[in-house]
Parts: sequence; structure tokens; C-alpha cells
Amino acid sequence: MTLKQRITNLMDELAVGIPEREYCIQLAFLTMIIGEPFYIYGRSGSGKAIVLDRLIAAFKNAKALKVGRRQQEVPAKLSEYDIVVFQSYDPSNENMKNWVQIALQDRDGTPLIVSGDIRPEVALTRGDIIDKLALTVCLPDSISPAGLCSLLTNPEDVTATNINPELTITKDEFKKWAPEIRKVNFSQDSLSMIGKLADLCDKNNIYVSIKKWLVLSQLAKAAAFFNGRTETSLMDTSFLGTGIWGRTITNNILTDGYKKIAVEILLKDIPETLEKRYDADDLLRRIKRILFTTNNSYDTREYAGETCVSYKINIAGESTPIYVPLRYIETEEDFNPYNELRQVEKRIRCNFHNTTSCSVAIDSSIKGVGLRTNTIRANSPSFKPGKFEDYATLPTYILIENDPNVIAKKKAEAELIRKEINDTMAKESQNLMQLRDIYRDLKKNRCELFCNQVLFDEILNTIKGIFDTTATIIGKIKEADEMLSSKGQ
Repeated sequence: MTLKQRITNLMDELAVGIPEREYCIQLAFLTMIIGEPFYIYGRSGSGKAIVLDRLIAAFKNAKALKVGRRQQEVPAKLSEYDIVVFQSYDPSNENMKNWVQIALQDRDGTPLIVSGDIRPEVALTRGDIIDKLALTVCLPDSISPAGLCSLLTNPEDVTATNINPELTITKDEFKKWAPEIRKVNFSQDSLSMIGKLADLCDKNNIYVSIKKWLVLSQLAKAAAFFNGRTETSLMDTSFLGTGIWGRTITNNILTDGYKKIAVEILLKDIPETLEKRYDADDLLRRIKRILFTTNNSYDTREYAGETCVSYKINIAGESTPIYVPLRYIETEEDFNPYNELRQVEKRIRCNFHNTTSCSVAIDSSIKGVGLRTNTIRANSPSFKPGKFEDYATLPTYILIENDPNVIAKKKAEAELIRKEINDTMAKESQNLMQLRDIYRDLKKNRCELFCNQVLFDEILNTIKGIFDTTATIIGKIKEADEMLSSKGQ
């Protein structure tokens, strides 16, 4: 049996009968293996005692010291114990706080666990304690209906600790593995993740000591070691994207940040897929305008960076100009025109309905006061128009019908669009193939030891979403290509 298979079997046995705590047990075990202290939080009845008993049982013939509220003092020689556990930790109990502080100083590499039903941000307020704990393992506050059914239908006594002795960790193995874990190399992806998370901490004024980063890096190395690798992978750092950080606000910032950073690292060779994507809908609109609109020329002017047709509209006895981009004439899209301040006027909605006449609807709130009232507020990002009412239909003055210049311009635009289609199709097709390969390679790692599968699936689904978006873009580009070809362009 390989070491990976053995540890996999051990993790399975440690989690038998206590659903939805599997990853918590794995993370706690891994932290014990590297000999670092940590805090286990769980509400009363969440399974802390069972988890603690099983973690102790994972180590063969381990001599464990359990310190509770009623303990009068901590033994002077903690080195005589293989594991030290402080149960029912209460920050209001000064004796217990002092015992924990002393144990953290004197443990000499002995795994130390502090457990309690008080949330970490309340329980771990003393800097001399929280800074020395590697992480927090938070047991779920509740259980899903499926998990509850599994628990209720389990005929075994879940409080019993029955671990196959052949799977448990001996003292010699515990000592032997430590230097081997330290020899594991850090991959560039893992280093990038830790570096970017550290930068995120700095930007959000979150203090994480250098010592803690070193400890967390050892956890990633240990995960790689038990997976039979000599170098870490990005997924070995997945615990950094879980609620290990103690404070709720810190957990929220870093768990969200981890997922975003992980996707950025995975897609580092195709960063454009994370930026504003190619607007294939705009491509189709431009082609339809070339193919399905008349070749008339209109009385236009350059306004707000676009070629526009100007109209005047009378609202509440006030004559006000509006400017409509030429690209909307003979289309059937709703749009907002520009006002005289060169801003998009959200209180007016226009549509040509595939003609050259502009149908205008106005926000009912300006019907009696005019367009110039509250212009600043109306153009703020938070403004939302009310009910629109049909107001007018404005004719568009045609200068020349079937203008040769317009025909020539459309032909030139079609040639440029043809090149754009070819270039964009090649680029997006390449992106699609790379996304496919990244997704497939990533999916193979889902069942790696100590990989948080919930977080993994979220990242995997993000990659799939980007893949689907790219496939949709390609589909619309093909549609645009066929549309041009069908008209001989």
C-alpha cells in the first residue's frame, strides 16, 4: 500500500459516521503532522469531542493530555505528551488563558489543539495566543438534510473510535516525515498564490505574521508530500481559501480573494479571457447595419465622439436638443440619446423600429418640468428612470438616397469586418482549446488528498463559465461570418 493510499484510507476512517466534517478533519490532521498548534471552533453538539478523539486516535499509542475548565494546573513537562488538547477554551478564564500561553511556549513541537464553542474573533483576542496558532478549523454550525439522513441511518455508534491500527501514525514516522516534508519544493503557482494573498492582506490592513506564512507554506508542502509529489501544486494551497483565518471579515476577504487569484493563475497564459470580452453582439449589429439598412446619407454632426443626427424636442414648453448616434437608424434597438451636456440622457428612450423615423418616449417625471431640471441627478450612476410614456415620432432628414459614398463606405467596412472576423476567430478558438485543456487538467486533481472539493468545484465552474462564454462568442462570430458570406461580402 502506498503512503497516499494509506493516508486516504486513514482520512476515510477518521470521518466515518460524521458527515460534512471530512475536510475539517483532514486540515486538522495535516496541521498536527507538521506539529503546529491550531484552534477548533464548533458550537455545542457540532461534533468537536468526536473529532478530537479521532484525531488523537490517528496517532498510534499517542499519550494525550486533555486540559478542561476544571483543571487546576498544566504539567510542567509537556514533552512527556504526544498531543496536548485544551477543551472548552474560555477567554474569560484567566487560568486557562495562561495555561495555553505557557503550553504554546513550552510545547517543543508537540501538536497542540485549542477547542471551544466561542467564535475565534471573540475567543482569540490575545495577540500572544492568536499569533502562535497556525489556523482555525471551523466545524459547520449545522448539517444538511442529506447529511442528517446519513447520520440517522448509520447503525454504528458514531462516538466510538475504531481506527485500523495499521493505518495510524507512529512516533518514528512523525519524526521521519518532518524533514522530508521540508524538502518538498514550492511550485511557481503556489508561490504566486501566497504572494498575491499576502499583497491582498496588506491592501486590506490584515496582519499575518511572516512566521504564520512559513507555517502555512509547510501545510502546502505536507499536502504535496502525502500525494506522492516532490513539488506543490496550486490545489495544495486550497486550504488558504477556506475559513482558517479566524475573524469573519478576514475569512470573507481572503476566501473570495483566493478564488479570484486561483483563476488568474490558472489562466495566466490567456489573461484576455478575464478582461472585457469581445463584443460579438456588436459585431452582428454592425454587419446587420451594413447589409440590411438603406444607403442613404443624412444630415449629421460629430457629437460626444460619435456621428449623430440632431433633433429638437419640446417638453413642458422647453425646446431641448437631443443627439442620436447614426448607427441606430433603421435598427430596432431601444437606446438613450445624448443630451446637450454630451451625456447619455437616461430619461429619454428612442427606437427607430427599422425605419428612419425616431420614436421617442420620456420619463413621466419630466413631463411637467422639462429636461433641464435635475440633470445632474438624472445622470448619476445610481439614477433609475421611472415609467416611460410615448411622446413623439421625429422624422429624419435624408440628404441623398443611395449615396455612392455610403455604398463605398459600407464596402470598406465589410472588408475590415471580414479581417476582424478572421483574426478574432483564430484568437478565440485558441483560447477555447487552452481553456479546455486547463479544465481537463484541473479536473484530474479533484480527488487529490487534502484538496477542498467545494472550493475546487467553484474554481472549476468559473473556468467552465469562461469556456462557455468563449464558445458563445465563437458561435456568434460564425453566425456573423455566414451572414456576410450569404450576401456576397
